[in-house]
Formats: sequence, C-alpha cells, structure tokens
Amino acid sequence: MDDPAWHAWYDRHAARLLLYARQWLPDRASAEDAVQGGFVKVWRRCRSGEMPDVPLLYAAVRSEALDLLKSQARRRAREDRVADGSDRDWWEDDPLVSQERAAAVQGALEALPIQQREAIVLRVWSGLSFPDIARALGENENTVAARCRRGLAALEKRLPEGCREPL
Repeated sequence: MDDPAWHAWYDRHAARLLLYARQWLPDRASAEDAVQGGFVKVWRRCRSGEMPDVPLLYAAVRSEALDLLKSQARRRAREDRVADGSDRDWWEDDPLVSQERAAAVQGALEALPIQQREAIVLRVWSGLSFPDIARALGENENTVAARCRRGLAALEKRLPEGCREPL
C-alpha cells in the first residue's frame, strides 16, 4: 500500500466514494469506514501494479456500507434492550449538513426510492457512466438510465427553485 500510484488513485476517488456511502450511513465516520473497507477489499484482490475497476470499487463500498448499516442496527437494538426503553436521542449525532441548499437536496434525495437515489448519486456526483453504474450495481444499463431519469424528474419537482440549477 506504499505505492504512490495507489495513494493518488485513492485520493482521486475517495470523495465520490464517501458521498456514495453517505446514502446509507448519515454520519461521516461510518461512511469513511465503509470507503476504507471497500477500498481495502478491492486492493487485496488486485495484482501488483494493477489498478482496480472503478465500478467494482463502488460495488465493494456499497457492500461495506450495507454491512455496516446492518451492524449498527443490531448494535442499536442491543443498546435499546439494555436501556429498557429510555430515550436514546441524547447520544445520536446532529445532522452534519447545515446549509439550507444542501439540506434541501439531501431531503429531496432521501425521499426518492433507494434505487433512483443510488443511480443519481453515481451519475451526477460520482460522474460514472451508465455502463459503469450498471456494472457496479449488477443491473441492466437501460434500467439504470431509466431510474436516473425518473429520479431527476422527481427531484426537480421536490426542490425549491434555487436548488434546481446544479442538477
């Protein structure tokens, strides 16, 4: 892992992968854990000097994020049983997004079905092509394109006028 090419490759993709992982994991630390876990999983499978396939990396991060989400749900259930129904809101983090525009986009994205949201995040914010998204998700390219199109149309209806321009 001391190879400078790997570090540069990771730096080039890390922010997009983090945004992708944040779909499921609202706190940054957990999303970073999913990105690291996915990256290490893919790195271990690559031969010396070989850079991994980007859609494969997204698939690995998705898997790590979903595994972490399940683990967190199990932990919360255990904590709830121990707390005997006491209010657990006191230890949960506040949302990290404080700007109105980001909050509006995040709220609109969260209102979408997960499959549409996933396609939009991979296309718009991660910059992947439809063939790459289809490979990462194990879906048909036309299905992914349709989900993205329907999701963007739904976002346009949900977002206030000032938030539509970047999409």
